[in-house]
Amino acid sequence: MVKVAMRIAYLGGGFFGFQTQKNQPTICGTLEAVFRSVGIFGACVGSGRTDKGVHASAQVVCVEIPQFHRDLKKLMQILNTKLFPFIKIKQIWEVEQGFHARFSVRKRGYCYVLAQRHSPFFTPFSHFYPLKNPLLVQEALQVFRGVHDFGVFMKSGGSGTSSIREIFHARLLKRGEFYLISFWGNGFLRSQVRLMVGFVLEIDKGDLGIEELKRQLQGERIFNIPAPPNGLFLSRVDY
Repeated sequence: MVKVAMRIAYLGGGFFGFQTQKNQPTICGTLEAVFRSVGIFGACVGSGRTDKGVHASAQVVCVEIPQFHRDLKKLMQILNTKLFPFIKIKQIWEVEQGFHARFSVRKRGYCYVLAQRHSPFFTPFSHFYPLKNPLLVQEALQVFRGVHDFGVFMKSGGSGTSSIREIFHARLLKRGEFYLISFWGNGFLRSQVRLMVGFVLEIDKGDLGIEELKRQLQGERIFNIPAPPNGLFLSRVDY
């Protein structure tokens, strides 16, 4: 058996998240069904569990494959034909047996897409929200930088025992008709990014302020409504 990693992209709107669920279509469940159809029966392990409706442009999974699939380019072509149209494998490479798609990660990146113009064609991959004060949003995002206990920016049911995470950078970028809110960190809790974006958008509306954001980051729960899932992408995973 050979252990490989795969970098994949998917549109998450039609799936109930990444992790396998009984009687529900999920990314992992779909991948494993396709893997089995070509003689790959190992468990699929992902770098992170995206929620229902969340997308990825650079999710990473690892799985053990039989020796007869050593032609990785051919394997990728076969799998992509079966995964079309909502999941695509962008790269496959061989890894050491000790590699773990989740626990070997050094940095993760998420990107939240805000459409500045309403269009039904934007809706599957962005949240329509005309930003009012980009400079204020940029200032608010800087509050997240550093090591913090993000326990109040986590949905119940998250895995792990510690809610302490480090955010390396958080910034706002303008790209055409979209604003992108980008986060880099050593890890993220369940729905953490959507909850952070939700709070920042309340600041942009004028309903909350930066001082209230600082108070919540210190443990006072003030606002905990997440931004919609369709704007969120797992955008980068570094090992």
